Amino acid sequence: MAPQTVGELVDLLDQLYPSRCPDLHDTDREIWYRTGQRSVVEKCIQMISLEEEDDGDDNEDNTHPI
Repeated sequence: MAPQTVGELVDLLDQLYPSRCPDLHDTDREIWYRTGQRSVVEKCIQMISLEEEDDGDDNEDNTHPI
């Protein structure tokens, strides 16, 4: 099922592009590619956290519709 909220989308991206250490067999190109993918996820998480702080919302599940 497709994500219905921003929080669900970020959770899905977090699962698809987890934070992990590079493997010794990864090429430089693969490392930088995965780093770029993960940086997008980290930025989304950061933006949600900042929005929740501004709203005074302690709810982790961001329920804004996509």
